[in-house]
Amino acid sequence: MDGTILLFIQEHIRMDLLTPILMLITNIGHYGAIWLVIAVIMALHQSTREQGILTLSALLLSGGIAECIKHLVMRPRPFLQIPELTPLGVPPHSFSFPSGHTVCAFAAAFILWRTCKGWPRFFFLFFAVIMAFSRLYAGVHYPTDVLAGIIVALAGSSLVWRLRTFIFISKY
Repeated sequence: MDGTILLFIQEHIRMDLLTPILMLITNIGHYGAIWLVIAVIMALHQSTREQGILTLSALLLSGGIAECIKHLVMRPRPFLQIPELTPLGVPPHSFSFPSGHTVCAFAAAFILWRTCKGWPRFFFLFFAVIMAFSRLYAGVHYPTDVLAGIIVALAGSSLVWRLRTFIFISKY
């Protein structure tokens, strides 16, 4: 089923208009870069310092867990297993399961959802969803890699959220 979904995306959803946008989103997500920048900027400002520290903590914890899982599972990338699948961009050489981009995006988004008010919380969650989809669109992750990434992010960010009182007295 994973392969069928990826081939459906390749054949029916990939288009010249979407490709540069989704590839830009996937590229700024390498190593959690965009999320790290957001978290550091927030941590540097007094009014958002706690949000930034919590987001950084969730990124580091969730990302570390994901890397351990990658090296335990050692799942090959889908374009190596599905001959009809053409990856977009530079094909990654690391393992596929879980999606690191998805882990970072959702780890940050889950914390920011809990700490932000109004439209920013929806923006961060929407951006995480688009980043996760961009990995399927690029043909570099299976849907189950993305799903596992969301689960790892939920676990990591939930643990950080529960431990926040040990980091500082929280107002959330």
